[in-house]
Amino acid sequence: MSPIPWRSLVARLDPGDPRPYRGPFTRWPRTSDALLAAAMFVVSLLTVAASAVEDGRGLTTGSITDLAPAAVVLLAVAAGSLVERRRHPVGVAVFLAGVLIVWALAGFGDGQDIVLVIAMYSVGRYTADPRVGLATVVGVIAVSIAATAIDPSQRVDIVPAVIFGAGAWYVGRRVRNRGDYLALLRERARILEAEQQARARRAVVEERSRIARELHDVVAHQVSMMTVQAGAAKTIARDDPDAAIEAMGDVESAGRRALGELRHLLGVLRTESDGHGADDLGPQRGLADIPSLAESLRRTGAEVTVEISDPTVALPTAVDLSAFRIVQESLTNVVKHAGPEPKVEIRVDADDTGLDIEIVNTVGDTIGQVSDLPESGFGIAGMTERAVLLGGTLQAERRAPDRFVVEAHLPLGGPST
Repeated sequence: MSPIPWRSLVARLDPGDPRPYRGPFTRWPRTSDALLAAAMFVVSLLTVAASAVEDGRGLTTGSITDLAPAAVVLLAVAAGSLVERRRHPVGVAVFLAGVLIVWALAGFGDGQDIVLVIAMYSVGRYTADPRVGLATVVGVIAVSIAATAIDPSQRVDIVPAVIFGAGAWYVGRRVRNRGDYLALLRERARILEAEQQARARRAVVEERSRIARELHDVVAHQVSMMTVQAGAAKTIARDDPDAAIEAMGDVESAGRRALGELRHLLGVLRTESDGHGADDLGPQRGLADIPSLAESLRRTGAEVTVEISDPTVALPTAVDLSAFRIVQESLTNVVKHAGPEPKVEIRVDADDTGLDIEIVNTVGDTIGQVSDLPESGFGIAGMTERAVLLGGTLQAERRAPDRFVVEAHLPLGGPST
């Protein structure tokens, strides 16, 4: 004999278990109702036989065999109708009321009311509109009382009839309401779980986008500078070895800066994931680092001017970093697309409400040249995302054949701050 799976049984009975317990009446409704109908037929048969027994005699096999065949058929038909009690509860109740009238007209006596009690419960349990169910119950109770006038041998008392009929309907209604409530809770839990999963997926997508944007801004600028400087060193290596060595030194410096920023970014990500290591991180990049960007661009032959007004209030970290990244990406695009010896103007105006950033790239006859540096697709789109996340705006467009302008406004009190 196999052991009883108590743990599984307890888990199914646990109210915290998401799977609702399903008894046999729920798992096999048709089979259960067929067995119920058979049981009600036997009970009704015994009840009618007992009511027909003369005083002083007990219930015997002869008491059952003495019943009229028509009475047995009516009992079987009445009990058999319970098979449809779930799909047509009102119809079954009305049908049983009709059977009760036929029973009274035939004068078969008392004892057929047990099936009606089951029908009243089914009306309450499986009828959606309570008004229809209540009207059905009232009608069936009235028919039961009226049957007494047809056949006085039926001992139907008004108070017990109302109590049993209305009570069975009320119990069925309460069971239905509880089932609907539990189904609503399960549906709400399913919706909340789906929403939570959707939020988690959105958070993952947004985090991936943020990491991709940061990696692009960190790597693209320094690598672009390294590529340009390495190309220049290669070009002048034979004619001016000292200048080539200096250019390769700039390449090394740019590589070290890129590694430093990558290390800082990875440290930030690690800190966000485990909550440790914040003391080991260097200072966040911001407006104060823009002059160093300009200096690195000057080393490639560009003419760069920088005008930054001191902010009157402390800048939020997100605004300070985004301003730096926008300028950095704009200068990266200059390296990629402007050709040799471009002119770049960087202006940052700060006030109590936010930052206004303008980067103007002016070139001569080389406008339209396209660098052979690979494109990532995150440039202008990434800058725009940064501005929008802060509640600001960014516009990048060609204003003249030889001028490309990037303008951004970053409010201090935007959504991300």
